[in-house]
Amino acid sequence: MKRRGAEPLLVVSSLDMGCARRGSVSNIKTYSDYGLRELQRRHGPGRGWAEMVSTILAREGVRGNVALAGRTDILSATHLADLLRRNGFKVTGMAKPTFVDACRRRKDGWEIETIKRVGDKTVSVVQKLEKLLEESDVRTGKVVYEGKQLTTAVLRKHVMVWCSEAGLSLPEGFMLAAGAESSDPHAMAREDKPLTEGEPLLFDIYPADETGYRYDFTRTYCVGRAKPLLRKMFEDVAAAQKHAFDTINAGTRCETPFIEVCRFFRRRRWPTLLDRDVKDKGFIHGLGHGVGLTIGEEPYLTRFSTTPLSSGEVVTVEPGLYVPGFGGVRLEDVVVVDGGKAVVLAEHRKVLEL
Repeated sequence: MKRRGAEPLLVVSSLDMGCARRGSVSNIKTYSDYGLRELQRRHGPGRGWAEMVSTILAREGVRGNVALAGRTDILSATHLADLLRRNGFKVTGMAKPTFVDACRRRKDGWEIETIKRVGDKTVSVVQKLEKLLEESDVRTGKVVYEGKQLTTAVLRKHVMVWCSEAGLSLPEGFMLAAGAESSDPHAMAREDKPLTEGEPLLFDIYPADETGYRYDFTRTYCVGRAKPLLRKMFEDVAAAQKHAFDTINAGTRCETPFIEVCRFFRRRRWPTLLDRDVKDKGFIHGLGHGVGLTIGEEPYLTRFSTTPLSSGEVVTVEPGLYVPGFGGVRLEDVVVVDGGKAVVLAEHRKVLEL
């Protein structure tokens, strides 16, 4: 709970006190301090917990407006809001972006350094994947590693081990799509697919470290000689990303880099979201989004996002091209808006053929 002008209060179970003390909030209490057990005995588990929240607010002298923020089940949140209203608090909804979105949008120096640290660890994992692919051989069109045909399942196991060794968790997994399945921008296929020469391998990873802060990073590879269409897609996406970097600066409307990238792809004869009939080919998603405690927060580099970018905002820049039945190419880096330019937080090479 955070009151305007006051230090925050964190209320946790007794089980979580040790973890809570390692955080940044010094004022910590437990559910027992507010009689949760008795409230649940009297009202049942669900309402008892909501009554505890009301008790916390009352004891802390809160009156009037109350905002409920965070990720939670919408039914439970509605139940809590209804009970708080019955107990005299004013709870109203807000359209996105909410004031919480606005508070999280601009990062301070500590947050930027933390996100950069997660990015450096992420790049270390990416480098190990690249090394493994470079050490693989191509035999009659098949990609072979240590005498066996290399598959996406083998790569996934390696990535999970490397992340653990780097102190990274994968709250939402990661994307590793080979061949035609990479034409789906959010392909989450779990079947084991063999790697073949010249086909795309799209790797999108979005881990967190112990602080909870995230990073988001994508590269596209192939082992052996790339097919001509794949090489053209890669070159166009790399050039589009560079063009996007040049358009990002403080004061620029969030939609401007997106529109500029669409126009760039149009000049290269690719369909984009500026075309009415675009479906699943070409540039079919936004250019980027904010990164912090979540993957996907303000600001968004999308059409009709008219708010201006500001210094200290951290966003992804991830143009991509997709051809159904063939595959996709996406390159993604995280940048911080630093006055008149975009600064990549974790630099890493962009190479297609390994």
